[in-house]
Amino acid sequence: MAISLNPFSGGFNAIILIRIQSFARASRYMLRLIMFMYHFISIHVHPFWIQFFYFIIIDLLGSLLLMVLKPTDPDFSPRYVDMFFLSTSALTVSGLSTVAMERLSSSQIVVFSLLMLVGGEVFVSMLCVFCRSAKSSVAELTVNRVNSVRIELETIDSVSTVERIESGTDISVKDFLRRGSLKYLGLVIVAYWVFFHVTGFIACLVYLFTISSSKEVLRGKGINLGLFAFSTTVSSFANGGLIATNENMAIFVKNSGLLLFQIVLVLAGNTLFPVFLRGTIWVIKCFTKNEELDCMIKSPKDIKFDHLLTNLGTFFRSITVLGMIAFVTTLFCAMDWRHPVFSGLNSYQKIVAALFMGVNARHAGENSVDPSLISPAVLLFIIFMMYLPSSATFLPLKEDEEERSVEPKENSRGITIITKILLLPQVVCVIIFVIVACIIERRRLQLDPLNFSALNVIFEVVSAYGNVGISTGYACSRLQKLHPDMSCVDQPYSFAGWWSDGGKLLIAFVMLYGRLKKFSEKNGKAWTLKG
Repeated sequence: MAISLNPFSGGFNAIILIRIQSFARASRYMLRLIMFMYHFISIHVHPFWIQFFYFIIIDLLGSLLLMVLKPTDPDFSPRYVDMFFLSTSALTVSGLSTVAMERLSSSQIVVFSLLMLVGGEVFVSMLCVFCRSAKSSVAELTVNRVNSVRIELETIDSVSTVERIESGTDISVKDFLRRGSLKYLGLVIVAYWVFFHVTGFIACLVYLFTISSSKEVLRGKGINLGLFAFSTTVSSFANGGLIATNENMAIFVKNSGLLLFQIVLVLAGNTLFPVFLRGTIWVIKCFTKNEELDCMIKSPKDIKFDHLLTNLGTFFRSITVLGMIAFVTTLFCAMDWRHPVFSGLNSYQKIVAALFMGVNARHAGENSVDPSLISPAVLLFIIFMMYLPSSATFLPLKEDEEERSVEPKENSRGITIITKILLLPQVVCVIIFVIVACIIERRRLQLDPLNFSALNVIFEVVSAYGNVGISTGYACSRLQKLHPDMSCVDQPYSFAGWWSDGGKLLIAFVMLYGRLKKFSEKNGKAWTLKG
């Protein structure tokens, strides 16, 4: 007997129901497979390899997507090496570019913004917390052990849980709360990440609609205000350094309010993330009275999360970051106050522009002025700032407060060539990268020594290594001083954009290396792999 396919017949409804059930069953199996792989990778794979393949796979997918999407300029046909460079720069939040940003289409801007979104320090740290939480949940205590802990928690009223943890009298309670604290920490970071992106996007969009000068700049360039607000918020919080305009933020140098707002996002997204995170946990704890949050505040070392510091460690971190910003801002103003780098600005705008450069020189890479016009003394100090990791603290810490999260010894087995490279002293690696860059670009160093000077090459390599993105650029006027007959057109992209393909690939490798350099730390005279 044939089944009627009339949409009002019962047979048709039965077929639809069967298909829905089949789809639900397949989705359930797929979800279980994903969860199985998630738990398996979290438990059996070293965090270095998880992040290494995370960046490599997303980088390749991002570069292919950037190649498939068509740019705004029909005469612009990007090469794969440039799109791979842009994808690597966005994902490693390095901020260097070998193409003019305004030649990219809106869809391409969305792609590199999403790459910065998933490559930012807060987002990656959030994924690491969830991986550790999954690993802890699989390795939890047996049911009897957990039940005994619960009974003990219910029966002991004289001493609080946190006090017992601090005194070390009950290891099982300590482990129990540490696992619970990891889950709460992951949720706090998610809320933190969402809050700054949503608030940042709204504030940026309101500013653009309110201040006519900034709105007219974007409309003159044909850039959608909402797209710019989204991309700029993501770039600032992730410390990505890529802005949808050719001039980066220099075109908004007179919009001091916008620069000050971005400074907050830059600090909250990286160098002062531990300070903001601890403050966030403290505020939530005051309202919720949650014991796991109280454990995070009073015993952060038990959580073993790099960005969760003690009171003293948080204080030292904030003093180091703010002290370096104050010093470089003062030095910048003292050296270049009357120089062309601040041309056309009043005193207030000069101070804000110098402060913006001081904040971004540490890790973010957005610029409010032309870096090529900055005096050499300031450039040398910026190189020093770019070399330092965001976790650097100059003030002395007690030995027990300097201890970071380290995986068990068995996770360090099977160290290969890549991990051995990471174990080299960082300054040695930077020197090697500079030497290799000079070898690859030796012809350009001989032909155009004014642009391809040793200082500019070192600056570009250190900027890539530090995932910063500030670049001195390239000036055709310097080339034509030596070779007046040579034709040259200035381009609004990084100095690396004028390098050969081999040089660009080297810088891309340096950016990836710099993004993973946190897995090596110096312990006395030995360099060890961090988990």
